[in-house]
Amino acid sequence: MPDRLPILAVSVFVIGAALCGRGGWRLLQALRARLTYSAPYARGTIQLRLTGLLFDILVLLIGAGLGFVALGQAVFQPDGTTVRVGQLEARRSGWGRVVVRIAPDPLYPGDRLMEAEVSGARWAIVGEFLTWERGVRWLGFRNGHRIRYLVGSGDTTGTAADGKTERQPLEPLPGPAFRLLAMARFIPFLTVRSESSPWFPIEPRQVMILYATGSGYLGDVVSERGPAPAPKPRR
Repeated sequence: MPDRLPILAVSVFVIGAALCGRGGWRLLQALRARLTYSAPYARGTIQLRLTGLLFDILVLLIGAGLGFVALGQAVFQPDGTTVRVGQLEARRSGWGRVVVRIAPDPLYPGDRLMEAEVSGARWAIVGEFLTWERGVRWLGFRNGHRIRYLVGSGDTTGTAADGKTERQPLEPLPGPAFRLLAMARFIPFLTVRSESSPWFPIEPRQVMILYATGSGYLGDVVSERGPAPAPKPRR
């Protein structure tokens, strides 16, 4: 089923464009009558039709604004419930360093492998989460998330302040999402927040399924391999 918001945005924009075309033509007719000698003209017609044209432009701008939001939220994965993001593999790459690779699921809005490396004793995944007020969701506004960073902390308890963590981007933010996040403070009914997974210790190798829950990320470990056992001495 297609998203309702793009359909609504196109419909409002087309209606606004049609109204602007009609309003502009009627304004030109009034100007022509006003400037033509002996042509019938009612006083105040120009001001009235100019006011109508301004309201028509407002409808056009509302359609453009809805289209702007629709393009931006399309690159966020819907997360109204717990959704699977992809498969994650973490490998120790050195003393106190880890490389994390995420292969996104088909439903995630992006098919490129995400990879980053950080140092520390623990690591976590951070993403941006969109939350719309319940009263406007019926129009097609939907909550969503997108993975942004891999963070590492030297604090073994996992409670270090943000200033003591290393952060590396996992993937570049698409243009529509970047513009939507930049304008989020001016959009009513929208809240943007950064949420993370729990802190994970650095292991030789971990494979897990990553989920988004609407309030952060969860990792379900499916494989964990420690150091290879030392060979037994021969007798």
